[in-house]
Amino acid sequence: MLSPSTRESIMSHFRELVYRIKWILVWLIVGFGVAYFIRTEILDFLVAPLGPAMEGNPQLHFTSPVEPFFTYLKLSMKAGIFLAMPFILYHLWSFIAPGLYKKERRLVITVTFFGVLFFAGGVLFAYYLVFPYGFKFLIKFAQDSPGNVQLLPLVGDIFKEVFGSQTPLLDPGMAKVALTPTIMMGDYLKLIINLLLAFGIVFELPLLIYFLVTTGIVSPRGLLGFFRYFVVIAFTISAILTPPDVITQVMMALPLMAMYLISTLFAWAVVSRRQRSTKR
Repeated sequence: MLSPSTRESIMSHFRELVYRIKWILVWLIVGFGVAYFIRTEILDFLVAPLGPAMEGNPQLHFTSPVEPFFTYLKLSMKAGIFLAMPFILYHLWSFIAPGLYKKERRLVITVTFFGVLFFAGGVLFAYYLVFPYGFKFLIKFAQDSPGNVQLLPLVGDIFKEVFGSQTPLLDPGMAKVALTPTIMMGDYLKLIINLLLAFGIVFELPLLIYFLVTTGIVSPRGLLGFFRYFVVIAFTISAILTPPDVITQVMMALPLMAMYLISTLFAWAVVSRRQRSTKR
């Protein structure tokens, strides 16, 4: 049996949890409302990287009258979560902070700060560098791929040629095959949002390496020795998360490798400093 004080403590934590969940739901609703109100601005922001590939005139298409409405709803839900995230983090922090020591609170704040910073860096890197060049390469590659084809004569034209027509109808000539992009609204938004999330998550690599080194799971020397294998891993991750073109894959893999090396060197400096402090 639980003692009255223990039972009261559990109920107090439960009431606090319910209170925080209610406020999180409120902020999610507010975020959705704000996002839906500015839905066209959000759409313009997400479509902008497509501009260079479409000669400054990006167009999205839809197949049914209700598709734009439901696409805007899904877009507003995702954007609403993003807008409400600062308030969600605040309420989560308010719930867990009282149970942490001062050192633990400082660690959580530091990790959260750098986590948000690295995630934003990945999103901005993808939005301003990878997407404009990647989309332009993909669309130009598709449009430049087809060549000329030999046109086939009609059966009636063959008879005219055989039975005395003076016009050389058996050689109708050549024609250029053209591929025209028809980018669907829902497919494009799903692609770009997923890629933004992927780049943001991938850019959290420095935090992961720092955690592995400071907890003693791996050593900086071991990480440097593992780098040649990480090159293969970086390109594999890039091939999975990005469109199937070399340019986009390289533009994700190179920052991954650079962050790996920089994070390893930083972790090495931290470990060396701790070792010197221990010797003293």
